Amino acid sequence: MASTDPPSRGVILVVDDDAVIRTLLRQYLPQWRVEEAGDGEAGLAKARACQPDLIIADWVMPRLSGPEMVKRLRADPQLAHVPVVMLTALTDVEHRAQSYHSGADHFLAKDFEPDELRAIIDRAVQRTQPLNFAAPLMQALHDRVDSADLAEIGEAVSLLGEFQQRMLPPGEVRFGSLTIGASLLPSVIASGDFYDYVPWADGRDLGFAVGDVSGHGLAAAYFMVMVRTALRVLCREHCRLGDAMSALNEILLAETPTGWFVTLFYGVADPRTAELRYVNAGHCPAILCRTEGDSALLVPTGPALGIFEGHQYREGTIALGVGDHLVCTTDGVIDAVRTADLDARYAWIRDVVARHAAQGAVRIAAALVQEARAAAVGGHRDDLTALVLHRTF
Repeated sequence: MASTDPPSRGVILVVDDDAVIRTLLRQYLPQWRVEEAGDGEAGLAKARACQPDLIIADWVMPRLSGPEMVKRLRADPQLAHVPVVMLTALTDVEHRAQSYHSGADHFLAKDFEPDELRAIIDRAVQRTQPLNFAAPLMQALHDRVDSADLAEIGEAVSLLGEFQQRMLPPGEVRFGSLTIGASLLPSVIASGDFYDYVPWADGRDLGFAVGDVSGHGLAAAYFMVMVRTALRVLCREHCRLGDAMSALNEILLAETPTGWFVTLFYGVADPRTAELRYVNAGHCPAILCRTEGDSALLVPTGPALGIFEGHQYREGTIALGVGDHLVCTTDGVIDAVRTADLDARYAWIRDVVARHAAQGAVRIAAALVQEARAAAVGGHRDDLTALVLHRTF
């Protein structure tokens, strides 16, 4: 069911009065969604409507020149940090200087090579991703921050992304008859999704979790770190999964603003018997893929955490047969598939598992994430996470 179309990496706005140039740029950038405008005024309106990741602007245009358009962009709080490539036949030093003084990030002659353009775009977008990620915070601060503050915010976001990556368990883990592996692809720099291999209180069983916090952006990423840390502490203190979830629920109600919540699938597997105990707190159903072709959905056993005070979470139990796979994802993976039919989405998951079953748990998880990314309409706008538990004998 995955699309054969190349995944969109984002939106590029091309502002040029020459239709041939606009068509040429669209052909050079097949992995981007390209929006077009024929003059500077139309370019400003289109930029406000589509919020592009990058703008390519001609210098000489009717109604509003490229440099004048860029000056207005830089005065708009919502567009001030969008990188701009000035594309023109005017290549003398004076025009280059005027381009940069207007606020353009790059200057490119119209006899450019396609690879040069793509390299400039990749570099420009990579440098602005951390600032885009923190955009809601910067809009709230308005003129209370300067360029040095913004650079510091961007660096903090990048460090948060690196910190989150280091928190993730590495590769594939074997625990008796069980093998576990996971993969996470954030939609931007840092993620509101998480997975973890959580040591259970008795030290004999394999605990694991997949979670998805509400919202997106910088606040969601920090919230994720807090939830993951609290979960690890609680799982050392409680002997019942339901008690650990209830305690985590009360912490979130007490320590986070109204409206913040987290969905969580938490399981504990016994490697001697392959019995799995689990709590699904409002998370999308996990799917148990049996070797004989049957499957079962592990639906929620309680609501999302951080919503209802005093809720007691129910524990479910299943047994894994030899060769069975348990697949836990976040909704980004399920929603990426191009169908409104939920049964068809889970059939897609079963198909991916079957095609990669011989390659190990971590390879299955990576395949789910990568194929979901390829299937997503307009590029993946949500974090993508998959965890796979496999009974090998």
